Amino acid sequence: MPKRPDGSTNYLKLLYPFVKKDLGLLLFGLFAMLCTSAIQLLYPLILAEIIDKSIPGKDMAQMFRFGGFFVLAVVVAGILSYLQIVLLSRLGVKIITKFKAQVFRHLLTLPVEWFNKQPVGELIARVESDAERVKALFSELSIRIIGNLLFFAGVFLVMFLRAPHIAGWILPLMAVAIVGYYFLIRYLSQFYMKIREKNAVVTAKITDYVQGMPILQALNRQNKAYEDLKFSSDEKYRLETRTSFTEYGSQSVFMLVFEVIFLVLIIKLTAPRIIAGAVTIGTLIIFVDYIFRMIWPLMQISENVMQIQRAFVSLKRIVELTELTSEEEIFIGTLQPSFQREIRFENVWFAYKDEEWVLRDVSFTIPKGKKIALVGASGSGKTTSVSLLCGFYPLNKGRILVDDVPLDEIEFRAWRSKIGLILQDIFLFPGSILENVRVYNDLVPEEKVREAINIVQLDDFINEQDMGLDTELAERGQNVSQGEKQLISFARALAFNAELIIMDEATASIDPQTEAKIQKSMEAIFADRTAVVVAHRLTSVLDADEILFFSNGEIIHRGSHSELMKSSREYRKLVELQLIGTEDGDA
Repeated sequence: MPKRPDGSTNYLKLLYPFVKKDLGLLLFGLFAMLCTSAIQLLYPLILAEIIDKSIPGKDMAQMFRFGGFFVLAVVVAGILSYLQIVLLSRLGVKIITKFKAQVFRHLLTLPVEWFNKQPVGELIARVESDAERVKALFSELSIRIIGNLLFFAGVFLVMFLRAPHIAGWILPLMAVAIVGYYFLIRYLSQFYMKIREKNAVVTAKITDYVQGMPILQALNRQNKAYEDLKFSSDEKYRLETRTSFTEYGSQSVFMLVFEVIFLVLIIKLTAPRIIAGAVTIGTLIIFVDYIFRMIWPLMQISENVMQIQRAFVSLKRIVELTELTSEEEIFIGTLQPSFQREIRFENVWFAYKDEEWVLRDVSFTIPKGKKIALVGASGSGKTTSVSLLCGFYPLNKGRILVDDVPLDEIEFRAWRSKIGLILQDIFLFPGSILENVRVYNDLVPEEKVREAINIVQLDDFINEQDMGLDTELAERGQNVSQGEKQLISFARALAFNAELIIMDEATASIDPQTEAKIQKSMEAIFADRTAVVVAHRLTSVLDADEILFFSNGEIIHRGSHSELMKSSREYRKLVELQLIGTEDGDA
């Protein structure tokens, strides 16, 4: 990340690689700006020539000639303005599209821990809404501010050449105005960041409430959601209103005061000289025209600088995402995994925050080809254990060994490719069933997908669909049942030839009929594979080679189902609640 000597980020240097390939387009746009500003300087000069020469000399031919020059200047300036707007706007779109792509590419490398803490709506606002503000740096904002600066400089040059003593009075007043606006901009910049943050909060809440609409409606909490969103929106509205009032109010006062002051000053300085014949009326026209033309560009420059401040605030928010530590920087192992014998947890301690330990001195072994079950109350450390096994988090203490090789020395992506992770909350992507089973990996042959679907007994459902595997799934799979979602996730693991199957509460949301279907195919799913099963419902783990009973981050009992029924009062109680109680109830 490009840094200045003070350690701050050099944003323009950061964006330069995106401009580099289209540098010719940028330079041509700037050249068009320069020509447009120069031509616009000619308007009052042509009028002055008509007033000072053509009218006194009663030379109609000369007056029409100057008039023709004026029309030509307007037409050429219009064409150049159109070209610069089109070219630079196109450049802005190209740059920000590439920039957003790089940001998203970096997001794909961030650790799971970060996404668990990040509201989806706020992330969308930062990547999309803030990026649109940044686009203005290379399109309409750059066009206006650079064009106005060029025109501003040209006006002063012409004024000094025509009447340096008058320009000498005007320049200090302009300097005062610019300095005043500089401090105003610095004052307002602190509010722009707060406005963007509040906008992200509103976007995040809208996203959450839309996703949770069925729950809101079922519990009649629509009014509460509305009031909550209204409160956040009103906060943003009040801040924006106060900022806009300060910004545009100061501009109005500036225009009123300085236009009057400049106009009075010019008349006072030029009138005596016009009467004395030292200065022409055309010069007065030039100065009056330039002053009014100069006040507006100065106002636009100030407003554009404010908008640039906003754009840089948005750019800073986006760049902060690209500066987040990626998984490649956290998990630096390079060894290729070789899982031939066992995975071993040795005295593992882990906390998501400080020393609030979720796992405490946990040790166990997962022999290759065996089925290990993790059971216990919610929050006891089961899911955390499998998250560490997947390499989603670095350990605080202890080691996880794969055939005696520490997991943190193994290349994490290669290790994850050996794992088939099946969760309770299945996420289905937009697209067909085929695309969801192979997760857009065309290297997985369709025959392999069909084989996996057959093993998990999803083929009857597929055959019922008119489009078969090409059946399109609705957003988040709303047109299929929870059980069918789970079966699709089972098929994913099989289609990718996972050596290690991890099931985290995978059957918790499945109806008994679907669970029975899963149980029948479980032997085929786990054949020649190692399995780690996290479960509340014990029907899926009774045949496990070893059951680990977790409590408060520790393994308090371990053994087979029959062994634990004899040795563990806690496990026996859990079995009685789930199995024996259910049977009595059914009877």
